Amino acid sequence: MIPVVILTAGSGTRLGEIGRIFPKALLPVGDGTLLEQHLRVFSALGTKLFIIVTDPSSGEVESAARKALEGSGAELAVVHQAERRGIGHATLLAEPWVKDGPFALVLGDTYYSRPDLAGAVREISGGGPDAVLSVRKVTDEAAILKECTIELDAAGMVRRIVEKPSRALSLVKPCGVYFFGPRFLAALRQTRPSELRGEIELTDAIQGLISGGGAVKAMETLKLDVNITYPEDILTANLAWLEEKGLPGFAHPEAEVGAGVKLINSVVARGGSAGAGARLERAVVFPGGRVPAGASVSDSFVLPGLTVPAAGGS
Repeated sequence: MIPVVILTAGSGTRLGEIGRIFPKALLPVGDGTLLEQHLRVFSALGTKLFIIVTDPSSGEVESAARKALEGSGAELAVVHQAERRGIGHATLLAEPWVKDGPFALVLGDTYYSRPDLAGAVREISGGGPDAVLSVRKVTDEAAILKECTIELDAAGMVRRIVEKPSRALSLVKPCGVYFFGPRFLAALRQTRPSELRGEIELTDAIQGLISGGGAVKAMETLKLDVNITYPEDILTANLAWLEEKGLPGFAHPEAEVGAGVKLINSVVARGGSAGAGARLERAVVFPGGRVPAGASVSDSFVLPGLTVPAAGGS
């Protein structure tokens, strides 16, 4: 199985208080953290080498990854991105471990619902396309305009990719999981910082690969992706996880939940607690968060020492 690079160095500033307490990679989603969800998906495919690119100050992320991989037989390498110079730059930092590829790249601040990535792994491992983009079809152009857009030919090959477009080239949305072959890193090394943000953009490198004759394929590999940027995105991701599992609510086995607690579209994460008779609706209790007995909490996140509304960014 090909190596997997997971990018986790995002600052989370738009998460407000949540981002100041929890690294994005350690946000709770369902029965684990965002990072654990990624590790599980690729471990199930047989991945034996994970490379995590993270902020130098995020020792918690490395510790959590090592704990999650205990007993799996997988190797973990941790790379620090001291300067935030873009996703492309972060990917290049993993080059000593992935060599020329093939490898998978995961944007670690995104939750992926019902991923089916085995076909994409086979495609890139078989030496066919030079890159495979995980995509899904959407009906709302707004979802594309916030991220990037692609133009496809009749065979599903990508002809053009544009970051933060003014209009969508199609209603097929890239979802933050990529599979790259040996030609990609050469294209990435030649990519200059963009005028858009002054960063090395992954999309520019992919376009450079296409312009140089590279074959880039789009494959539908998942039902939903939730890029966690604002607080409400955390709730959306947890609701997607509950729907995927067919659950009305969930309390982690390592959470403390009293008698008669009612969970409606809500999650109590590992290390969280809800006292007897509490009622939670559209809520997430974070590790260390405490809901008093008999309390009613809705559309909120319960963190250690405070409750944050589950709507509105900062």
